[in-house]
Amino acid sequence: MGSGPLAGAGAADGQDRDAPLERCLILEEDPDLGAGLSEADMRAATRALVAPVLVATGPTWVPPTYDPQTSFGLLVLDGFLGRRLRVGRAVATELLSTGDIMRPWEQPLFGLSEYSLDWRVFRPLRLAVLDGDVTTLIGRRPQLVVNFSSRLLRRARAAAYLMAISHQTRVEDRLMETLWFVAQSWGRVTPRGVRIPFRVTHEVLSEILGAQRPSVTTAFRKLIEQGLVEREADGALLLREPGLREPQAGLEPGCAEPPAGRSRG
Repeated sequence: MGSGPLAGAGAADGQDRDAPLERCLILEEDPDLGAGLSEADMRAATRALVAPVLVATGPTWVPPTYDPQTSFGLLVLDGFLGRRLRVGRAVATELLSTGDIMRPWEQPLFGLSEYSLDWRVFRPLRLAVLDGDVTTLIGRRPQLVVNFSSRLLRRARAAAYLMAISHQTRVEDRLMETLWFVAQSWGRVTPRGVRIPFRVTHEVLSEILGAQRPSVTTAFRKLIEQGLVEREADGALLLREPGLREPQAGLEPGCAEPPAGRSRG
């Protein structure tokens, strides 16, 4: 009783629509979605929850369309993408990565203004298709319904948090808080600070912050001068809390981990 892509649906860039899709065990890829299950139920659910996998290499992506009545959504297994919404001359970008669930085939609840929506791939994607078969299996266990639905709610909460950040007066404050949000969601703690393993351009940051790109560039330069941010050779960002900067000459080096709870680790 599966629900495949509807006729005329777009395909992920680089994905051959006629080729057989890779399949994955959802709870092996993302064990947190099985939180609260007993050991026996976790083993059974891990075997049962098998999903097709889409791959998108970018730089843009046209999402497939599945039956919105039976398909729960697309789960990001790996990668980094931006959902870019333009209303008039204003542009806003939402960042999504590992663990996020989206329903790109649903139309936004807008009606007052013309808008356009596109998707950009910043790092190659693997997406688990939570199709009709998977949705049916999720519905048999209340804990799974709660866990999967919480991932959708997480995006709404993240959007509200970033909106509050965007209301701060100083662009460098907006930028620093936004970078820490990304680091807390997807970064990794290292002895030198928290590493964001994605390349986030000033253009994308300006669309998140609601600021002009030159202002973001200036704010970024200030944070670098203060020792709070460093761009590494591969383009990744390294964040440091105030007081946890690189040791100066003659000082004993120490571990530069941020306070507990600031990063997922």
